[in-house]
Amino acid sequence: MPAIISKATGKIILFGEHAVVYGYPAIAVPIDAIQVKVSILPVILENQSIIKIRNINWQEDIPFAELDEYDPIRTSIENVYAHINQKPPHFEMTISSSIPISAGLGSSAALAVAITKCMSQFLGIYLSNDEINALAYKSEEVQHGSPSGIDNSVITLGQPILFRKSKPISQIKIMSSIHIILADTGKRTLTKDVVTFVKQRLEKEPDFIKSILFEIGGLVEEASKALLYGEVKKLGNLMVRNHIFLKKLGVSSIELDQLVESALKNGAFGAKLCGGGKGGYMIAICEPSSCERVSFGLVSDGATHIISTTIKGSKQGN
Repeated sequence: MPAIISKATGKIILFGEHAVVYGYPAIAVPIDAIQVKVSILPVILENQSIIKIRNINWQEDIPFAELDEYDPIRTSIENVYAHINQKPPHFEMTISSSIPISAGLGSSAALAVAITKCMSQFLGIYLSNDEINALAYKSEEVQHGSPSGIDNSVITLGQPILFRKSKPISQIKIMSSIHIILADTGKRTLTKDVVTFVKQRLEKEPDFIKSILFEIGGLVEEASKALLYGEVKKLGNLMVRNHIFLKKLGVSSIELDQLVESALKNGAFGAKLCGGGKGGYMIAICEPSSCERVSFGLVSDGATHIISTTIKGSKQGN
């Protein structure tokens, strides 16, 4: 029997971090440059299932029975078991990933989506996107507490989306290609912890925090129009405004602010933190002729890793 193989991409939130948790809209896009790959083979002679995990930092083989009950791999597998009411024969699962962990790039959601697809196909069940998305969200709840659902949604669909909690998901049309630089601060934080931090601030300073979340949500409509009409420079200006609001929210950091400033002084149209904040990655958009200069400046100013990618536009010639 050939191996069952499934892949899922990373993602970035262009606009709307944190506000999306409280019902405001957000824009997210998949990032093909970083992916997780899951493969499964049946194991006939073994007496237990084995999980082989390989990523850019480490490698290990783990018996499935030894995974912690809250482990994201175990959670994703058992969610599939429960959904289809069936357990597979013993299997060997291999996981490889180039998505940085705890960096705001959707590593846990991508893992959940890829495992859900792979396990269900291994059992001969082909789930719909809605089913895959719902199961991945269950795994995200274990990892993050009360996530918005935007990460698993954009990764499951594999398309740029306008997301609003408890509302139908809309696909975003992007007219002009957007050239993106992602820069790593080298600092890791858990999304769950940062979301809890914002919640606590909201409880202590409701009027102030609500006003910031409202402003962040308001940028999304402007950004949607800028994407639709190919106004990349305007998009950059909106990103800078978004980052300022995120700073006021308290989720930026010295490292993130330094990288945002570096990108802007080296010619980027715009830049902002990416994901939960307090660490992880910063995102900048630039024209092709300045991307190399922006990348070099970011490394000089402390970035520990750079990812360059392009979101393809629909305009002819992009």
